[in-house]
Amino acid sequence: MMTVLTEEQRVDARLVAGEPAIPGFAAVLERPVDRLRHKPGTSLRAAVEVDGRWSVVTAYTPQSWRKVGKDVRAARGEFVLDMELDVELDVELDVELDVELDEDRLVLTVPARTDRALPWLREFPGARIVAHNPARRSVLRDDLEHGGRCVKVHADAHVAFRAHRAAELLRRRGVATPAVTLSGRHVAMCDWIPGAPLSSSDEPAVADLVRRWTPVDPSGLPVLDLHDAVERAVAGTVGLDEEFTDRLGAVARRWRARSGDLRADGFAHGDLSPDQFVAADGELVVLDLDRACRAPRGWDLASWIASTTMTGATSTLAAPPVLVAAAALLRLPEPFRRRRPGWAGQMRALLSLADEVLR
Repeated sequence: MMTVLTEEQRVDARLVAGEPAIPGFAAVLERPVDRLRHKPGTSLRAAVEVDGRWSVVTAYTPQSWRKVGKDVRAARGEFVLDMELDVELDVELDVELDVELDEDRLVLTVPARTDRALPWLREFPGARIVAHNPARRSVLRDDLEHGGRCVKVHADAHVAFRAHRAAELLRRRGVATPAVTLSGRHVAMCDWIPGAPLSSSDEPAVADLVRRWTPVDPSGLPVLDLHDAVERAVAGTVGLDEEFTDRLGAVARRWRARSGDLRADGFAHGDLSPDQFVAADGELVVLDLDRACRAPRGWDLASWIASTTMTGATSTLAAPPVLVAAAALLRLPEPFRRRRPGWAGQMRALLSLADEVLR
């Protein structure tokens, strides 16, 4: 009997066939992975969560495999930063550390807590990892503190400062958001706020809240360069098929022709979506300000519209079409990297949104 592949399986098969230099490519995609990081011709890295335990799995090329010792040493507590160690692997693996080495397929699996790009994770041995983005960020819940706290460890110190600065700016305007404190340059902490993500039915309240932070002075926050961000997102988007790739190219060209000079003159959350809020004590609490920035006015609503489209819902909010298209294009790689069921359909929906608003 002939096996019928899903759209996602067909995309994965094409990617595997196109990466013969990474023998473990398929082995990574076979797992329940999250936050894929693909460096074409070099490596494929992802976070894996099984029964609440997070690991980082990496597939290497024979050339990049020469440096696998750095990841193994980090897993053993021998953290080496900003150093090149082009040496053969010569260490004893500790089974208790859940380090798995597949020398045939050049795949290494280590605990996420030993991510060598995030050595500050060692400061919170009692906290539980709830999300991990390899070499970028780890989110922990520390219940040792009264009421619990959220701990975010960032590879980029500027991101931690950005979250702290944005939370301070919003709280000055009376917008409910947890107070963020910094521990060193790479760790941001706040209270753990319980609650469920919002839905499209909460859109009127979200629109009102966004209007409240319109006067916020975004000084001290980075400028969102939409032209550069869209270019990078389009370049990093996996083509589902030839038709999808051709259509993406046409939509991106149309966006460039219409985008003009997008002036970044307002405060923006930067990544507005239903899961960036919780309802607590009768008000909306804004979370996750890691991407707060100066952006064109209307950017947050455009981001909300794009994220809502990914869920299969239709937003009733409005934003400038050129911003909605940019938000959709920026989110295009996200479904593939997150690997949730139906991710191929989500990518098609985002591309359709960008296409439609530009028409």
